[in-house]
Amino acid sequence: MTGIIDNTTDEARKQWCDLLHAGWMYHQQKVKEIASPIIGAEISDDQLFHMSISVAIQDAIALIQQMEAYGYFAEEGEEEELPQHKRGPAG
Repeated sequence: MTGIIDNTTDEARKQWCDLLHAGWMYHQQKVKEIASPIIGAEISDDQLFHMSISVAIQDAIALIQQMEAYGYFAEEGEEEELPQHKRGPAG
């Protein structure tokens, strides 16, 4: 499997995920703050915006975690040599 050549360390990637998680929590909180106290009231555009942003952030975090689990991030020294980097028949 060809890994993505990644210049970030595992620690830096964890910090990015933590930052994304903080953004997710912020938008979840905004959804709760904007929510109408009236039961059955329609969702406002602002509330819908914050809901969609929080879902997108959650999906980004899940994608990063899945890519780590499948080994897409190559560790230093583990990078596969790509076929275009090998000498061909012409030399």
